[in-house]
This record gives sequence, C-alpha cells and structure tokens, in this order.
Amino acid sequence: MHIFAEYTLWLLPICVIIGVGLALFLYYKETKLKDAPLWLRRLLIGLRAFAISFVLFLLLGPFLEMKRQKIEKPTIVFLHDNSASLVQQKDSSFYQTKYKESYQRIISELQNAYQVATYTFGADVIASDSLTYTEQETNISGALQDISTRYYNQNIGAVILASDGIYNKGENPKYAIKDFPSAMPIYTIALGDTVQECDNVIAKVLHNQIAFRGNPFAIKVSVESHALKGNVSKLRILDGKTVVFETSVRSEQEHTYKTIDCKIQASEIGQKIYTVEIEHFDQEISEKNNSYTFAVDVLESRQKILLVYDAVHPDIAAVRRAIENNKNYECSIVKVGKDKLPPLQECNCLILCGMKDFSVQGKHILSEAIQIGIPCLLLNVGNSLQALNELHLGMEISNFRNSFDEVKPRLESDFSLFSLDEASKTLLSQAPPLFAPYGTYNTGVLCRTLCYQQIGSVDTERPLITFSETQGVKIGLVLGEGLWRWRLYAQKELGDFEPFDSFVNKMLAYLALTEKREFFVVSGEQIVFDNQDVTFSAELYDKSYEAVPNQEITLVITNENGKEYPFIFSAKDNFYALNAGKFPLGKYGYKASVTYDNSVLTKKGSFLVMPMQLEAQQTRANHSVLSDLSEQTGGKMYLAKDCESIVNDLQENKNIVSVAHSIRSRNLFVDLPLILIIILLYTSAEWFLRKYYATY
Repeated sequence: MHIFAEYTLWLLPICVIIGVGLALFLYYKETKLKDAPLWLRRLLIGLRAFAISFVLFLLLGPFLEMKRQKIEKPTIVFLHDNSASLVQQKDSSFYQTKYKESYQRIISELQNAYQVATYTFGADVIASDSLTYTEQETNISGALQDISTRYYNQNIGAVILASDGIYNKGENPKYAIKDFPSAMPIYTIALGDTVQECDNVIAKVLHNQIAFRGNPFAIKVSVESHALKGNVSKLRILDGKTVVFETSVRSEQEHTYKTIDCKIQASEIGQKIYTVEIEHFDQEISEKNNSYTFAVDVLESRQKILLVYDAVHPDIAAVRRAIENNKNYECSIVKVGKDKLPPLQECNCLILCGMKDFSVQGKHILSEAIQIGIPCLLLNVGNSLQALNELHLGMEISNFRNSFDEVKPRLESDFSLFSLDEASKTLLSQAPPLFAPYGTYNTGVLCRTLCYQQIGSVDTERPLITFSETQGVKIGLVLGEGLWRWRLYAQKELGDFEPFDSFVNKMLAYLALTEKREFFVVSGEQIVFDNQDVTFSAELYDKSYEAVPNQEITLVITNENGKEYPFIFSAKDNFYALNAGKFPLGKYGYKASVTYDNSVLTKKGSFLVMPMQLEAQQTRANHSVLSDLSEQTGGKMYLAKDCESIVNDLQENKNIVSVAHSIRSRNLFVDLPLILIIILLYTSAEWFLRKYYATY
C-alpha cells in the first residue's frame, strides 16, 4: 500500500498547523465550557483540529495505491464447426447423437480444471455450445482470427478446433495462424469422412448478371463427378420447367472435372430464374449438390450509341470497333449531309467526331442533344473550338492559333468518376502521342480530368481527356487527335485490342449511365440467399432535393401465393432502413409507400431468395488442413471416435498452468467511503460532547 498526492505531501505539516491553530482559536474564548473538565476541552480541541487538518489534507488530492495478486486459471477455447456439411454424409446420425454426448462430456470434464469458453462457427463465430449443423458457410480462418483477437494477452491454455476441414469462405486456415501466440496450441478433432463417396456435383456456374432480350448469353458450368467412371450424365438448364439447354457429360476417370460452355436466350424482360441440373444416381451420397439456381436480369435492349461525323477519319473506325466488341452496345453511324439522323431521344449516348463544320451542323446536333438530356462524347474538336467555347461545355480553349502540340497522356491519380483496369492504365502510360490544340485551357468547377497533357518530359495542367456537365448533361471531351494509334499500339505491343476497347467502353459506360433523381428512392438486393436477412434502405426528398426525416414509410412484401408481410421503415438520421429478416426460398414482390406533401409516393420491386449451396459442394472431409494446424502450433489431431482422450492430454500438458497477476489500483481518498465515515464520526463526536456538556 502506498500513499501519494497530486500536490507534495510536504504540505501536510502546514495542514496540521492550520488545523491545530484554528481549533485553539475557536476554543480559546469558549465561555460555555469554562467549567468543563480539562480532559474534555483537550479532547474537543483534538477532534476539531483533526477534522480541519484532515479536510485540508484531502485538498492536496491524495491517492491510495494498493497492490494485490490474482490467480488466472488457463482458458480452454472449444471452437466447433456448426456447418451443414457435417450432416451431409453417411455417418450423419453419429454426429447427431453419440458425438454430441462426447462433446458435452469433454466440456464437463475440462470445466473441473480450467475455464472453458465454447463457440460455434460457420460464417461467423457465436458464443454457444449448441450444435445444430445449420450454418451454410464455413470460415475456419475467420474463426481462428476472431479467437486470437478476443483472447489477446490472456492466459489461453489451448484451442480445440472440431471440424471436417472443409472451408468455403476466407483464406487457407494455415495462413490465418501466422499471428497466433506461439504458446497457444491448437488441438483438432477431425470430423467427417475422407473417403470420397459417389457424387455428381455442380461445382461452379459462371454467368452474366444482365442479359438482353433476344440476344444469346453465355453460361459456363463446371461439373465434378466422383466414383462414376464410365457413366454418362445429362446436364440441363431449365427456365422454370422448360429445358432451354441439354447435353451429356461422360466421366472418363474416377474423379472427373469438366467445364461445359452453354448459350441460352431470354425472350422475356425482367428477372429470370434458371436452374442447372445434372443427373442424379441412386448411389450418390447427396442430391443437394446436383442443382444450382441463379438469376439474370433481362433488359429490353442494348444501349444505343450514335456516332456522327462529317469526314472520314481513322479515329472513327477505332472507336466504332471498340463499341461493336461490347455486346451491351448497339452502334449506329451517321455521316452528316449524307445519312438521315435518327431521333436523338432514342439514343443513350451521342459521339461527335471530327466535325469540321461544327459551327453549323455539329453545333445544332449537340445543342439538341443537350436540350433533351443525351450525354455526349466529343472527339477531334481542334477545328471547332470557337463553337465549343460558345456552348459553354465546362472547358474553353482561348488563344488558339491553329497549331497543335504532340502530347502524351498523364493519368490523374485522383480521378474517381470510373476506374480503368490495369491493362488500360498500362496502355495509357505507354501510348504514342496525340495531337492536341495549343492554347490557354480554362476548366470549369465541374470538370473532372482523366488525363493531362505531357509534352516530352514536361508535365502540364492542360486536360487531354476530361468530363464535365452542362445543364445537368454529361459531356466527355477527348482533346487530342490520333486515337487509332492507341488501338494499333495495344495490338502490337500488348498483344490485344482489349486495353483500348476497355478504355473506350469505360468512358461510354459512365456517360450513358442514366442518373435520374427521384423524390422517393427504395433500394434492396435483388438476389438474397436463404441464410441472409432481407434488407432495404429508403430516401425521401422534398422538391429542393433536401432529405426529409421522420416520415412513416411502409413496405409490403408479397410471396408467390399472394401472402403479404407488412413492415415499417426505421428512421436513421435523414435516411430510412428496414431489416425484414429471413424469408423462405422463392420469388417475392414488394411495394413501399409514403404520404408526403398531400401525395402518396410508391416504389415497387422484386427479389429472389435462393438456396446457399456452398456446403453441398464438398462432401469429402479435408483432414490435412486440421493436421497442419496442429503440427504448426504444437497441438495434436484426434479422430471423432477418440475425441474424449483429448482431456487427458490437456491435463498432462505442463505448459497449461495458472498465471498470477499483480493488480495495482489507485483511488482518490475522497472517493473512499471510509474517509467520509471517519470525518462524520469525528465531527459527530465533537458535536455530541459539546451538546452534552454545554448548551451549544
């Protein structure tokens, strides 16, 4: 125990002197106690002197520091896999009955000597000892990292990990323990069967999220066949109950892995649900992994890009080829003065290239496009700068003397309107120069520049490729001529046109994206797995597009049978959120409504609840993962039938011991209840004696 103060304790004698002095002064002329015994007067002076001195001592801010020892028993963390893969095997009844009894006995015996913390895990870690085998994902590495974080700097004797070693989320577990304390061994209990049973598996399905009506789209189906050598299986893709694709898959080996390329076509717009099925044989261990369901949003048509020019130029061909290689775009080309210009309102984006007579025809086309809200991309505008300056597109070039600089692109690292892939960035960093107008460049506040001009080795702040807005319409400007050189360079030096094509399509994707502002916005995931909650967010704005808080927004979810599930959004600041919980498999529609400013605003949509099939993809236990974990950390692996022997091995491990901790605590004297009691006792005693021996 140690006493120290906020101010020096050398002031303590002064506190005593002041206390004694005040006590003598108060009792020096006290006439009521003149006949009292001498011992009483001295006692009263002492009580008053102590009370005053003690109060003054407390003003020094004294602390009481105490030290005590705490014995911490070692903690055994029992981390158990609770995923569905454990009961998708022939011995599933064992894990539902006898193994659960062994599991509880291990916990009970360990609790006699250690602190035991029990957790189950699938996608996340849960503090529980209840085994339900219902988790649809397995993240072993995440579970180990979670335990390492929770018990950092604590006396962990060992971690018991019970699993079949199958993981379908997170990294390889052996890399997850690199930050594990060296004195924390992992004892593993190997569950499941390492013998691969007969099984046909839809291992993976790759598909586009979006397709266009009437246009074929590709699907890649990966199939695994185990212990089915010589068998031929039928693979089908179904739209509801209609077979839209069918082929045969032959298993040449005991373990066969094949990828089948499929093409199907959607004839209706909206969300389409497809099921991939492979034939099931009676001897298979599981039927759940013989099918896979996915959804595709079928849109009305491809986006229409209109390219307008007045003179032949190789840049036109380069841009046109890039657009035509993207199946999401439909490109129409019009020569001014020769071809009829289609209605601009039917286009998603307008490209104007090399308009020498821009002041007459090109200016009229561009003005009309901006007026009806069509985004525009302008190429080779060096001969039309005066007209462009008059249109106020966010970029103006003055002092132009009909001269051009040979410039290379310099990427802007902070550009955020869209991102380029690494191949496109490589192309732009190495591409041959373009010819850009020489002059004084003035950019508006809405300009966002993708590339600046680099003249030789000199970096300039003159934009080469920039994006702006005028009257709420997106405008893109490529201020250099010679894009065709970039496309040829990509093919010659990088081996593919793709880097250039991707660069052009990224610009168009940004420009053609319609961002219509609405007063009432509701958003939610269109595809939800059966182990996930269905969530929505909503935003409500007034006519000035200021967020409107604290309104009652209702949402009704309807299943395929017409049953309704009503909900109310929760207000969060200026936004609204709703967690509707989990829903059974199927397709659902929803309608959100809010009454504001004497009008009812509604939003409709749909979502699909699909089965999470990750746990059915693998039926063969992976005990090598568990063995590696135990070996790397100094633990040991046990089979499920021998799991109870882990208790004796832990008790014999001499490194698992209790730890003594010295705990130091500091408390202000004024915070201690005893101090208040002492002051009350002394002052009460003085008051009582004065009251008893004299009239006070």
